[in-house]
Amino acid sequence: MSSDKVPGSKPPSLTADASARRRGRMGMAIPWENIPWWGIIILIVGVIIGYSVLTNSYYLDALYFIFDLPWNKQALGKSDVGENGEWAVTARPALKAGTYTLYGAYRDENDEVVGRSDVYTIEVPKGAPEVEAKPITTPSEIPIEVHTSTPTIAGVAPEGVDSVVLYDDFSSQPLRIARRMWTARGVFLTIRVTLLSFAGAMVLGLVFGLMRVSSRSPDLTIHLGRRLLIGLGAIILILVAVPTWRNLTSALLVAVIVEAVMFLVPAMPYTISTLYVEVVRGVPMLVIILYMGFAITPALRKATDGQVNLQGLPAAIIALSFGYGAYLSEVYRAGIESIPRGQMEAARSLGMSYFQAMRHIILPQAIRVVMPPLGNDFIAMLKDSSLISVIALPEVLQSGRLWISRNFRAFEGFNSVALVYLVMTLLLSLLVRFIERKTALPGK
Repeated sequence: MSSDKVPGSKPPSLTADASARRRGRMGMAIPWENIPWWGIIILIVGVIIGYSVLTNSYYLDALYFIFDLPWNKQALGKSDVGENGEWAVTARPALKAGTYTLYGAYRDENDEVVGRSDVYTIEVPKGAPEVEAKPITTPSEIPIEVHTSTPTIAGVAPEGVDSVVLYDDFSSQPLRIARRMWTARGVFLTIRVTLLSFAGAMVLGLVFGLMRVSSRSPDLTIHLGRRLLIGLGAIILILVAVPTWRNLTSALLVAVIVEAVMFLVPAMPYTISTLYVEVVRGVPMLVIILYMGFAITPALRKATDGQVNLQGLPAAIIALSFGYGAYLSEVYRAGIESIPRGQMEAARSLGMSYFQAMRHIILPQAIRVVMPPLGNDFIAMLKDSSLISVIALPEVLQSGRLWISRNFRAFEGFNSVALVYLVMTLLLSLLVRFIERKTALPGK
């Protein structure tokens, strides 16, 4: 009598129970051995964060500061309360044209909020000057037109109030909330710098990656005459633009340099890209950021009499893009070289030019290959964005250090910074895994 069962095999329905019995459990046991590593880490981190936040108010305050909350209102000024409870606060900086909902938050001597005033709704017309005007003392939910961009709000506070902070409340304006989040310091500054820097690094990496796969020793005689004629035209333009170089010595020097460059043009892509990759990857990222922030930026500002000022955020974005562009160029190069050469030869045999074959045949396949390492480099850049704190940008680490300097609580401050980075990197790791699964070839 034949049977389809393999001798010694167990019914699939009994596998879970058998595993449970081996672990000393019965019934529908949770298969802990199948939980991925990131699931265990998220569970542990979630328990730690939950316990810490619920039992220690310093963590809440540190996270509040690192996330630059609140996102739905903005402080416009602060004033002490007079003997009779009178207060007056002038909005600073100047308000743009639009409708604003203002109120005063009452604070006691411990700087704790103990109440708030009624709502003052004002409308600032377009082109309103920065001049002093009569204080607005009557709360109103109907917009009151003012003729200054720095209006003064006044009122009378109840007893026990030491100071008043004037707030612009835009809770009902989603666009302003989104704009406020985009310009916030701390977490959103880190995200903004990472996104913009990675976009720039991808462009640089693609350009230099394509240059890295070019021929190392091309035939310099191909189209040599055309290149020398172009160089001759460039020499004439240079001498026309710079009259001081029209003497024999200078003209010969310019001609030799320009024609030498035009002669070596076919060999320059690989040489320049290799020089960029080897030099930049050999310099620490912190040195690149410091060099950009304290050497190049002041030099450009001085050379242009202040017309070009890259201080702060632009310097950080350029430094990170320039540094990571060298790493991404190697990622692109490896992805392009992983495509079999026969595909390029087949595309060229069909009449495609080199650039057409690269655009339509090679790069689409290479992108699928480089997606996982690009995701890993994005996560690495997110963590390396903490280095921009050395040029005084208030990202996550710098915000945590500022909070520590105000509260003298180093453990809570640095723990909050570490947990914020850990959560962001874990979420990005999950996203990279998801993209990798979606872009994987069938059967792999």
